[in-house]
Amino acid sequence: MTPSQFKSERPDEGAIRRELAVRPSPPDVLIHLHIAKTGGTSLSSMIKHGFRSAEVFESGAQGIGSPGAMRQAPRELCERQLIGFGLCGIRYISGHVPFGIHRVFECPAKYIATFRHPVERIISYFFFQAEDRGRYLKDGKPLNFEEYIEDRSDVQLHDYQVRVLCGLPELDAEIPGRDQYSPRIKVERYHLEQAKRNIEQLFLAAAPIEQLTELGLLVRRIYGWPMRRLQTEYKNPTRTRPRSNKISARVIRTIEECNSYDLELYEWVRGRFAEQRKLFEPELSRDHRVYNLINGVLTTAGAILPWNVRKRLAETLLYAR
Repeated sequence: MTPSQFKSERPDEGAIRRELAVRPSPPDVLIHLHIAKTGGTSLSSMIKHGFRSAEVFESGAQGIGSPGAMRQAPRELCERQLIGFGLCGIRYISGHVPFGIHRVFECPAKYIATFRHPVERIISYFFFQAEDRGRYLKDGKPLNFEEYIEDRSDVQLHDYQVRVLCGLPELDAEIPGRDQYSPRIKVERYHLEQAKRNIEQLFLAAAPIEQLTELGLLVRRIYGWPMRRLQTEYKNPTRTRPRSNKISARVIRTIEECNSYDLELYEWVRGRFAEQRKLFEPELSRDHRVYNLINGVLTTAGAILPWNVRKRLAETLLYAR
C-alpha cells in the first residue's frame, strides 16, 4: 500500500462508534505522552492546571531527559523517579515519558496524546533541533534539511509515532537517547495495529494536533473541572522552519515513504477523535466558542500586561469557583 492510498483511506467508523459509546470516566492518574513536536507543551500548559501543583509530575523538572533531547526517556529511569516522587500523590504526569509507565501504578491510569502528520512533524523537528548548530553533522559537516532526509539516519524519520505507541520490546529499546541513528528494526503492520489497540484500551483520548484545544477542553469536561484557566499560548514554536509547500516534492515523498504507518495512524486518530467529540456535544462546541473569544482577548492583553497580571485577571474574571 502506498502513502497516497493511506491518505485516501477512512477509518472503520462503525467500529469506532461501538467503542466510543459512552463518555469515559476520569482516571486516578492521567499520563500525557508527549511525542516530540506534536504540540505537547501547549497541551500540557492547559491540562496541568486542573491539578494541584503537588499532584503534578513533570519529567523535565525531575531531571529526566533534557529540553533538547526530544525523545522518550528510558522507562526504568522514569519508574524510579516516579516511585521516589511518591506514587500515591501523583495524579498527572507530563513530558517525554515512555509508553508503559502506567504499569507502575496500582490505581487506574490512562494516557492522552496529540499526533501530527509526519511531514509536518519532521520539518518542525529538524529545524527546532538544528537551532543547535552542532546537532546534525556528517563527517564533521552540518547537514541541511534535504541531506538529513536523504541520509535517513535518524530514528525520528522512521514511523516514530508508531514506535512510541507500540510498546513492544524490539521497538521500545530504540526509542531513548539523544544521538540520531538508523533504527535496526523496521516498523511493520502488526506494530501499527498494536499501537491502535493501546490507544483503544489505555487512552482517555488522543487527537490530531490541529484539534489540540478540543482535546484539552474534552479532558476538562471528563474531569468536571471549572474553566479556571482557558487561556494558553502556543508553546515552543519552531520559528525558523519553512512551510511544507516550500519543501521539494521529492523530499516530501521520501518522508512519506519512511512514515507510511505514521500516516495511517494519524488518519485513524483523526477519525476516532471526531467520533469521541460527538459524545461531548453540544457542550464542547460551546466551550470552544468561549475559549476562542477569551483566548483572543487575553492574548491581545498579553502584549501589554505582564503574564502574572494577566493570569490573576483571568482567574478573577473567569475561573473563580
